[in-house]
Amino acid sequence: MRVSREARVVVEHVNALTKRWLATVGADARVLSGLGVWPLLAFLADGADDETRQDLAAALGVPAEEASQAARKLLAVVQRTPAIRTALGLWTRGEVRVNRDWLGRLPADVHGELSGVPADDQRRLDAWASERTEGLIPRMPIEVTPDTMLVLASALLVMLTWREAFSARDTPSEGPWADAGGRIPILRRVTADLGALGVADTPIGTVTTLRVESNEDVDVYLVLGPVGGSPSEVLAVGSDLVGAAPRHPVTRGAELPVGDGGDAADAGDAGPGVRVEMVESFQRQDSLEVTTVPFRVEARYDLLDHAALFGLQRAADGSSGHFPGVSDYPLFVKQAVQDAVAEFSATGFRAAAVTAIALFGAGVPRERYRVRHVSVVFDRPFGYYAVHRGSGLILVAGWVSEPLRAGRG
Repeated sequence: MRVSREARVVVEHVNALTKRWLATVGADARVLSGLGVWPLLAFLADGADDETRQDLAAALGVPAEEASQAARKLLAVVQRTPAIRTALGLWTRGEVRVNRDWLGRLPADVHGELSGVPADDQRRLDAWASERTEGLIPRMPIEVTPDTMLVLASALLVMLTWREAFSARDTPSEGPWADAGGRIPILRRVTADLGALGVADTPIGTVTTLRVESNEDVDVYLVLGPVGGSPSEVLAVGSDLVGAAPRHPVTRGAELPVGDGGDAADAGDAGPGVRVEMVESFQRQDSLEVTTVPFRVEARYDLLDHAALFGLQRAADGSSGHFPGVSDYPLFVKQAVQDAVAEFSATGFRAAAVTAIALFGAGVPRERYRVRHVSVVFDRPFGYYAVHRGSGLILVAGWVSEPLRAGRG
């Protein structure tokens, strides 16, 4: 797939944000998506006031006036790959009159309404998140409240199948995970593609990378750092090693040295976790044996915990509005959350992320009223009718003699 130079520049900026995020979160970065965050920040930057635009532009790596166009280019790139699905959603309360120029720079057909009834709006937004991630993310990360005026969200879904599947079996615990006891599920495969393995010389020492190819236009990389390397360090360096143009010198599997005297190099001598040896075989070709583990990880991130990383430090100040280009209603960022999940198995890889930013009214006192409250309880048999609004036609009707019991359906 050909990618324009302009699009490549945007990709570099997104990767840079991802790298900074990984380094910031470290061991807690179980799964996250800079791609899920970047377009949202870009569209907000396009409608922000001068100071907030500066903050967001610094996080994005592009000028605010170019941000929305860059976000659209980014989404267009990933949407060309069937294995990647993305979606953008915007919901606003009736009080928030959205600037038509700003809305016109978003992808088409993304704008919906918030009713102002939190429970109803939460159900609608939860359904949107679940449908666009095939249930991997079952609900919207943010909580809709009576003060929620605008929600901007993105959804990402990646579905891959391996070009060469792994075999799966359980094995007794050994190595660093042995302390956990029990048996560890193991994935193993042998391939002729020695180029999939790389050992890199990096500022933190030697790092091993493995590319796992899928049948789709996406690869998954596994990265193993040096003993004693911190998660933040390995994740930051790993960001520079993936893809077709690693930023540090890499030696591929076919060029890795054999141990002294032609014997097997101990695991780790050629690179972290890597052993190289000459063996007898009925096959004339070299081989790469890969052993790894299946995993399922999930995580939630409050972006406001690292507001400066995402350029949201001023945007989260509720004393005044910060997005006059979005609406003349004064708005500030109250919630910014990402939920993400990833699964690596013998046959493929699945990942999803939903990122949501909720804006509240800034500096606007909420008037309180005394109102009548009426409630009704249906706690005995009752009838029901489904009626066509235009004609009054009853479509279905019936009688409820008892409620649905737990465990029955």
